Amino acid sequence: MVTSIKPLFAKNITSIDSNEEDAIFVVDPELGALGKIDVRTGFFQGVVNFRSFNEFKGAGAIFMRPDGIINYSNFNRIYAIGIENGMVYEVMDTITINEAKDVVGLYWKEGRYYVADSSGILFILDGDRPIRSVDVGNRINDITLHGDRLFILSDISRAIYIYSLDGTHLASLTTPHEGACGIASVKTSDIERSGIYIYYNQKSWDVFDDASAKPDVDNSPNIKLNRNISDGFIEKLDYKIIGLGMAGNFGLSDGYEVEFSYAEMLKPVHDILERIKGVKMCVRLSIPVETRRQKVKSVKIIGDVPGVIRRDESGNEIAEFDFRGVELDKERRYFGYCAVIELYGIRFKLNAPDSGYPEEIKTRFLKKELRYDMDRQELRRIAEDLISAIPRKERGNVVKIAKTVREYVYSRLAYRYNNTYTSPVETLRSGEGTCGKYMELLIGLMRLCGVACRPVGDFKVPEYKLRYARVNSVCVPDYDHAWVEFYVPAVGWVPMESSSDNLPERHERFFGALSWIYIENSRTEKMCEICRPDSWEKVGNDLMYSDFFVPDIQIKILREASLH
Repeated sequence: MVTSIKPLFAKNITSIDSNEEDAIFVVDPELGALGKIDVRTGFFQGVVNFRSFNEFKGAGAIFMRPDGIINYSNFNRIYAIGIENGMVYEVMDTITINEAKDVVGLYWKEGRYYVADSSGILFILDGDRPIRSVDVGNRINDITLHGDRLFILSDISRAIYIYSLDGTHLASLTTPHEGACGIASVKTSDIERSGIYIYYNQKSWDVFDDASAKPDVDNSPNIKLNRNISDGFIEKLDYKIIGLGMAGNFGLSDGYEVEFSYAEMLKPVHDILERIKGVKMCVRLSIPVETRRQKVKSVKIIGDVPGVIRRDESGNEIAEFDFRGVELDKERRYFGYCAVIELYGIRFKLNAPDSGYPEEIKTRFLKKELRYDMDRQELRRIAEDLISAIPRKERGNVVKIAKTVREYVYSRLAYRYNNTYTSPVETLRSGEGTCGKYMELLIGLMRLCGVACRPVGDFKVPEYKLRYARVNSVCVPDYDHAWVEFYVPAVGWVPMESSSDNLPERHERFFGALSWIYIENSRTEKMCEICRPDSWEKVGNDLMYSDFFVPDIQIKILREASLH
């Protein structure tokens, strides 16, 4: 279970660490202060260097050694100091790492330093002599040692990479929230084993009265917005690593139990009852589905139209509402479902899988579909070029191919909302699109490159609306969402976000990974449809779903979910 700690005087933290039970030490490079926080209560216990207050100005990383020595970094230098009665004194010579630019993570064990540079390089030093470097591949914010494993934090990738002390990548986790910048292994007095704690620094805003400004013409108060506020908090990370044999593993991380309500109401339009009078129809809705990262605890029908939970012709669970026996004498009929689900973060670590697909997977998820423009020569030529650019020995590696296709699409498209339909080739030519357009282009190219894949959706919890009160708060999604899953032999379906953040360095963040905020519905490729009874066959082309119904969606965060 996770519980947020919002300590005083911890707004601009770059690194955290612990060498005392129930305590976390935080370094604030703006104040130049080393603070101490009680993990049990969240209380700020004071500044440790209160007589040498500027010592930690510009500090990037901190490590509290068991022998009382404190290491901290500034650019590419590592200092070793002691603190007594608030006064700092030097205990060892400064170490300079010429190969590093900006040290953001430190650990020391049995004479060896483990030093993380912000660029993504992990340096291993024997004393002050570099003996090995490991390219983690993404920008780093902080590191810690948990048990005998290095936990390397990268906020831009929303990831924690777990490494052995010899530099071998063992597993990965997804951080629950944006803004992770500090990580520490902390022993608390109420639990036998140490736990992982993460410090998050998220941008916020505040309102103030600018007394020096002249009043507006309507004599309104001189209210101004300060957008440079930081919202700092610490949470314990709950996680579990699940092995997949020789194929690799995946990590589950912190999540929440949520109540997801989806309802549709017949539109209050004067001619709507006449248009559907006498039509024998049902409405089918996709519902939350059980996955490795999403656990469905219950689904119940709501509203005043008879409905059942059933499986459709492809084996997908859906909610079906039968309008044949409903007297449509009023326009405000509504129907839907309420589901209680547990959502977790997930991140896969996969070992060079090949494309030896089962026949059923090839038949269903490598097939050509017109909506993905797979018959268009332009797309087929791009797929051929992408495959030919991959080294020959890696052309059977579906993970490598999926990454290559995704990087191509991300480099060609910018995320921009518009509601004009474009085919995948037209989307590529325009250079912009929403998640659904990214998804269609990705699926078309991936299938042409031999990667079995399928569309997924439907919603994301807008976490920014929950910043100040996650549990027991209610929110409405900003929009529906679509992403992609690709099939990896010996593993199964692996998720990846469809749309980019328009920042090249973030392209890795949700490849083979998702955060807890994604709500996955059944894989029908249809979210809702007006159908003939007991089928997905449309009643008529003139009966468009959006013309007749208006949706309402609510998400309530019930509690923090536990993986144990």
